[in-house]
Amino acid sequence: MNERKLLMLCLFCSVLGLVILFVGVQYVEAKAIPVGDVNGEYEGTLVAVEGTVYSRYYNGEHIFFTLKDETGKIKIVLFSSEIKRLGIDPEEIRNGMKIRIEGAVKTYKGELEILPERMEIIS
Repeated sequence: MNERKLLMLCLFCSVLGLVILFVGVQYVEAKAIPVGDVNGEYEGTLVAVEGTVYSRYYNGEHIFFTLKDETGKIKIVLFSSEIKRLGIDPEEIRNGMKIRIEGAVKTYKGELEILPERMEIIS
């Protein structure tokens, strides 16, 4: 096989792989679990949780709050880039409102938190 054919084959396989990855990511669903069930086993995993906003803090750039339901509570961190990407008005998020969050579970300074990828205000 000459170099040109090998190059074309590599290019084709690369593009095909990217298309397969793109399509596959579109169908990845977050696992819906109660807030109290979020633990270290879920670190790096996409989860979906619902609860009430509690202890909200906005520092002008990032939003920090606790999401709680009847099973427990967990920290939620919305960085400024995610606020912009999600099209969220920081003033919309208030204590007492119910929301659904899909995001990755991470550990920061020994505590679990969720970094939202999707967020829906329920009430």
